[in-house]
Amino acid sequence: METIPLIGISVWLVAKIFVLIALAIYIVFAAVIVKQVSLMIKTVEVGFEAPIKFVAWGHLLFALGIFVLAIIIL
Repeated sequence: METIPLIGISVWLVAKIFVLIALAIYIVFAAVIVKQVSLMIKTVEVGFEAPIKFVAWGHLLFALGIFVLAIIIL
């Protein structure tokens, strides 16, 4: 493994930490989408609120699943 000179930290370890931080930020983004969709549904009635809510929750669950997979794989 390649290490950073002088401090002895693995380059791949730093990359893995950055990927996990980015995925955690993406989970926060997905949670904000769920909140925004719920506010939108309360405000505007267009007739297909259930599919929109389903997609938002599916997106959040997908983001959580990818984060868990990244922890397992990395």
